[in-house]
Amino acid sequence: MDVTMLGTGSPMAPERNATGLLVTAPGCAPLLIDTCGGFELPRQLARIGQPINQLQNVIVTHRHMDHAGGMPALFIASIPLNLYALPDTHMGIRDLMNACFPEWPIHPEVERIPIEPGTPYRIGDFAVEFYSADHRVPTVAVRVQHNGRTLGFSADGVPNEGMVACARDADLFICDALCAARDGAEWATRARSLMHPVAREAAEMAVAANARSLALTHLARYANADNLLAEAREVFSGPVVVLDDGMRLSV
Repeated sequence: MDVTMLGTGSPMAPERNATGLLVTAPGCAPLLIDTCGGFELPRQLARIGQPINQLQNVIVTHRHMDHAGGMPALFIASIPLNLYALPDTHMGIRDLMNACFPEWPIHPEVERIPIEPGTPYRIGDFAVEFYSADHRVPTVAVRVQHNGRTLGFSADGVPNEGMVACARDADLFICDALCAARDGAEWATRARSLMHPVAREAAEMAVAANARSLALTHLARYANADNLLAEAREVFSGPVVVLDDGMRLSV
């Protein structure tokens, strides 16, 4: 199982696309988790050689634009889709499309599937489970398993038991880390007010979950990647990486 990062930044990060990741495995239909912030999604898919018309299964963790904003591009591509999201997220995506492209007919084979935290799902050949995150809007963390390997993705939110459960014994835990505490008290306070963890907190969750490796994503415009890496390594003894757009990791 591999993960390719389509976007690794927060909404205002000038050199990063907003959050999106593509999970692939031999013989499996790809699984898209979050959709970047808009029409950079098809460009990023093209850059990594993933035909957009081969996408079928999509998970959106919450309604915020930097995670759900690429859905209009997928709708305009007029492809069959299975869209997995919380009811609130489905409503946000519907409102976004109605506001921006009210005249565009949605492909009749788009299926909107409401999800519930704690319920296991089979999405293509992947086993998927969702956990409640603690963010400003209803949000889920995502756990993906395939052939004995496990990926945990925190989505957005302050540290909570759901994120730790999502990452439990995971081979790779991809975690939101808006910045590092060592970036400065002002920015750490801002991260908390926006309900995001700093790098130290992401690493603490990885330790609590007994995750095997940690990757940091969703960096703010004021984040220093070297600070994030150093801060996380002070807490977590396993492999740590600060992600960048286009990076591909094996799980």
